[in-house]
Amino acid sequence: MDEKEGISIFQELLKDKSFITKDFYIEPEQEDKKSEDFNYVPEKERANKVVVEEPVRGLVDALPSVENTVLGLLFSAGWCSPCREFVPLLRDLYEELQMKRCPFQIVFISFDKTEEKMKEYFMDHHGEWLAIPFNDKALREAFRSTYDVNSLPKLIVVKDTGEVITKTGRKEVQDRGFIGYRNWRLVANLKDGGKLHSSSIIKSERTLDPKDSDA
Repeated sequence: MDEKEGISIFQELLKDKSFITKDFYIEPEQEDKKSEDFNYVPEKERANKVVVEEPVRGLVDALPSVENTVLGLLFSAGWCSPCREFVPLLRDLYEELQMKRCPFQIVFISFDKTEEKMKEYFMDHHGEWLAIPFNDKALREAFRSTYDVNSLPKLIVVKDTGEVITKTGRKEVQDRGFIGYRNWRLVANLKDGGKLHSSSIIKSERTLDPKDSDA
């Protein structure tokens, strides 16, 4: 896959798409009864009231989320015991890199059988990184087929264009840790040293587009 192909692949795969953060699965606090009573609007007035579409918590635009950074594509599932062994190692490296303000992001592509299983695995075992929404089955399958993933766990490290840096990310994390990351970063050739995707960026919100769902 050359640079031109990489650009076209990510632009095609991620155009108008969204990733989620863990905030997506955190239930908003329920408003108390007093607040509801205070804000009560009669039915006749509600009919004429303009409805403002609220942003969806934990939903972020995909392309800006992976811009100018080293990106790890994590293909994994909670039912896979080697996955459960590997993810804590990856989480430790991710947290180390975040502490050192190194440009690195991860996108989790779930192979779990239900959204409830994905939610449990993502919330309880993963780091504060991104995931493809479970209901966007088409995007998850597009990533699987594009990167020819046939076994789990799989960590494929790519440039922000989608061009592959290494398909042996799992082994490199296990054997080399931070040194492995330094090599990925050199190959990625990031602009101005790369972009740190801070929590303020990752926790931004966007309005849910029905096209983001796999109907």
